[in-house]
Amino acid sequence: MSEVLRLIKEAAAQKAAQEKPKGLRVAAYCRVSTDSDEQKTSYRTRSILHGYDTAASGWTFAGIYADEGITGTSRLHRDEFNQMLEDARNGKIDLIVTKSISRFARNTVDTSTDARQLKQLTPPVGIFFEKENINTATM
Repeated sequence: MSEVLRLIKEAAAQKAAQEKPKGLRVAAYCRVSTDSDEQKTSYRTRSILHGYDTAASGWTFAGIYADEGITGTSRLHRDEFNQMLEDARNGKIDLIVTKSISRFARNTVDTSTDARQLKQLTPPVGIFFEKENINTATM
């Protein structure tokens, strides 16, 4: 794990520890597919932007899950993505926020399968794709 990711995750954990649970438990997912400086800067920016003001939205911050230097065509080696799905299945997350469908996964079958499986959980877990303005919880 890069130093940038470690610091972001530490700050996110501290923020979550300070919040009183309320409303939806919302997690952010970020992925960049290369280790280039430009991609890491993009990744760092996305991670920070996903640290939105949960208090104003009435949401509880459930963490940031981020994979760097990993392709989105397969779940293999996407440790943070797989941990996020596991946490959702274990009732720790109500909504996942991500920049776009392509940042969530490049494989459309995996994307639709994951969205469907998460929505069928009790309680259901939604995915909000910011760029496309799609919320699977309301479909």
